[in-house]
Amino acid sequence: MSETWQTIALSFATSLIVSLITFILGLKSGKNQADRAKLQDLYKNLYSHFSDLKDSLNKNRPKSWKNYKKVERGIYSVEYFPPVKELHRTGDILFIKKGIAKKALELETEVLQYSYELTKHIPQIHAAIVSDLDKYREGYSFKSYQRSESGTDNFETANPKGCNSFFPRNYRDFYNREDITKLFKEMRERKDVAIEFMTGENPITFSAKFYPDGINVDVDEFLEHLYSLLETNVDGFKDLCTKRQTLIRKIEKLNKKLTRKAKEPVGFWETVFGAFTDMFH
Repeated sequence: MSETWQTIALSFATSLIVSLITFILGLKSGKNQADRAKLQDLYKNLYSHFSDLKDSLNKNRPKSWKNYKKVERGIYSVEYFPPVKELHRTGDILFIKKGIAKKALELETEVLQYSYELTKHIPQIHAAIVSDLDKYREGYSFKSYQRSESGTDNFETANPKGCNSFFPRNYRDFYNREDITKLFKEMRERKDVAIEFMTGENPITFSAKFYPDGINVDVDEFLEHLYSLLETNVDGFKDLCTKRQTLIRKIEKLNKKLTRKAKEPVGFWETVFGAFTDMFH
């Protein structure tokens, strides 16, 4: 073959390859554009979901499995499907970038399991509260309610000031020692507001009411003793005390990625590599 024909053949082959690449990239780009709105909605909804989880953690009222879609799995079996798990069930999670989908599913489960652990240990927290009655002024009592099982599930200190106003709190608040210390010191200083801890459901299972001057030792001494009991008797107490902030940081990190993907669901290099990967599937 002459040099001229070689040049023509090379030019033709080059043009053909360039045209093929352009065609493939064009198809992929067009498909991405068609999917763009759906992908943006998926990422925006995930961002909103994790922002909601973060907000519940900041308020120390973490979401639980029961806050989400319930599916009956038989007479005595129920399964809950929060948003990411629901995407996995429907298959829509396949549209999410693989690494983000994996992290989102793991983190959602971790947050909800954390909430479950907090609730699971409420009986142990209550047991620590009533384990050393010498710390309370004479006149403390145990009330009997419908769901009370042991006779010590609903505790009240003496109420020498006749106080009938309360700071309502959940037992989960004990995992934040700094806030609990401020709360008890405020009760000591004000003398007109008591603190009532409850489990959160209705009717309540456990409750503990602390009235002004109902404790016969200094607040610092009482809390030091109580937290020593909590760390000893509540499974994983120290880890649970720090886990909330760890989860918040993980959510913030994930939400940065979700923000970028919501703005640009498929980047340039993802389009390029995806176009040629699709050729072999």
